[in-house]
Amino acid sequence: MQCQEINSLVMRYFDGNISELELEMIVKHNEKCRRCAEDFEVLKEAIDTLEELPEIEVPAGFAAKVMEGIISGKTYSTNPKVVAFWLVSILGLMVFGWNMAAYVIIPLIRESGIIIAVNNVLIYGFNVISGILSQIIVAASILLGKILVMRNVLLRDYITSVTLIVLTFMAINVFLAYRRKLQEN
Repeated sequence: MQCQEINSLVMRYFDGNISELELEMIVKHNEKCRRCAEDFEVLKEAIDTLEELPEIEVPAGFAAKVMEGIISGKTYSTNPKVVAFWLVSILGLMVFGWNMAAYVIIPLIRESGIIIAVNNVLIYGFNVISGILSQIIVAASILLGKILVMRNVLLRDYITSVTLIVLTFMAINVFLAYRRKLQEN
């Protein structure tokens, strides 16, 4: 049986709604599956501990107040005293945070040298990055120069080749025209 199926049976076991066959299935699975056996024992200890706790009596009218709150949908209080309490509490936390920052955290940072260390790390990082960028710019400039030189060489070679081809065709045309003139005479 799968662990997931056993887990649903375990929950039914603790609810007291399980048959003997299902209990036997849990026991057999726990003998084979160490993880499920450990989970079962932990859950059993937790439930036993909860059962040992004394019963707490619910105040009179508690259920009615809960149901009234659910039905009315009220999620906050508009009582001015409650609102003032929350505003004063939030203001107090803000003042406490400000004082902690101003009188504890900032002096601690100043005395510990963290600012100097962070400053040095930032300067080092800036120097490393600027060195890398300058190397990239120099390499790109050299590469661009080589590309331009190669382009000029290729362009010169192309122009030379085209000129030779044009001159060859012109020579062929002149030769053919001369030959034609000779044939006509």
